[in-house]
Amino acid sequence: MLSRLKISLILAPLALTMLVGVFVYSLWAKERERNAELPFDATGAMNKDLVKFHGKRGSFPERLKDLEGIIWDRKDRNLASGGRSLIHRNYFYIYSRVSPHRFTLWAIPVGTLRDEGTTSYVVVTPESIRTWKGPPISLSDLNLVSAIPDPKEFAFLGMTEQVGR
Repeated sequence: MLSRLKISLILAPLALTMLVGVFVYSLWAKERERNAELPFDATGAMNKDLVKFHGKRGSFPERLKDLEGIIWDRKDRNLASGGRSLIHRNYFYIYSRVSPHRFTLWAIPVGTLRDEGTTSYVVVTPESIRTWKGPPISLSDLNLVSAIPDPKEFAFLGMTEQVGR
């Protein structure tokens, strides 16, 4: 009987330690999965890359695909619309070159946790950046997004200009 008691005193803490370890791992795995689903706005990095392209080539690219091999490494990206839009980290980016020295960029959250993100719109020149932010745009309202929206469209989408940026 004493040998059974010794084995139980060894196995009980070991089993309890394993149970706690499995529980902590499952919490960590769920949190990691949730973080992968969260929209992450990379508008700042894209602006920086586009301005860097402008510095090298003297104008903004016609499409985002033109950044590959010059600013971005060549790899598979979720490009659409002839290289003018991109899905990256649960954001849908719509790029429009307005002139050789001016572009606009929409950043719209997508995915299961899209309500956790914000919609951004930027107008960028080599010297300035104007930014508007608002709530996530529903997929049914994507047809309201234009390269240069008027104030009524901004009001309808709930977008406000960010001052002092």
